[in-house]
Amino acid sequence: MHTCNRHQGRQQRSRALTIRNALSRVQKEQTVEKLERAFEKSAVVYGMRFKNLSVKQMTEFRQMLPTGAVTYVCKNTLLRVAAEKQGWQSLIPSTKGENAWVFVSEECIAESVKSYHDFEKKLLEKYPKEQRKDMHPTAITGAVMENQPMDLAAFKRLEKMPTKIELIATIARLLNQVPTKIAVSIKQIPTKVVYGVKALADGDDNKDAIVCDIFPKPATEQQA
Repeated sequence: MHTCNRHQGRQQRSRALTIRNALSRVQKEQTVEKLERAFEKSAVVYGMRFKNLSVKQMTEFRQMLPTGAVTYVCKNTLLRVAAEKQGWQSLIPSTKGENAWVFVSEECIAESVKSYHDFEKKLLEKYPKEQRKDMHPTAITGAVMENQPMDLAAFKRLEKMPTKIELIATIARLLNQVPTKIAVSIKQIPTKVVYGVKALADGDDNKDAIVCDIFPKPATEQQA
């Protein structure tokens, strides 16, 4: 009787272990898929050391990030798998120790980098000014832009990077200033692009206008 009970106990433990392993495998696959989607939407990804931060401080950091930037904390092995699949191999050497990974879309690169530096400054406020330069409550463990690794100086410069809309507006202003001969050659550009840039150029003087005013939705979309 006792032998039978022991045998049943081993079978139950074995089944429980099999179920846990299966659940763990599914969870890992789901995490990798989530990371892959994040890589697909990102222009910049950087790692941040969070060892000395509390849960409250990490929550504050997430809240400071702009829309279009998300933070994930995951096992390095899972991030490596996702990075390899999505062509972000340059990030793999940074997958050491504990990192919070920040995925940034191209629309909010400068704002996201500024948010990180503002967060770091906020952490340093509790220390005397003369000690702050030697304090490092966080650290950038790696930064990559479209699979090109960046050093800390290059990462810092991203804070000054213009947005896509700002670049388009600059091009639009330049097009309004080009000589007639050059303007004639612009006609070779596809019509939709010319109209689009011209619309932004004409609307640039109206500081109250927003992009959706200059580029109204098609009638079919408005009805929908």
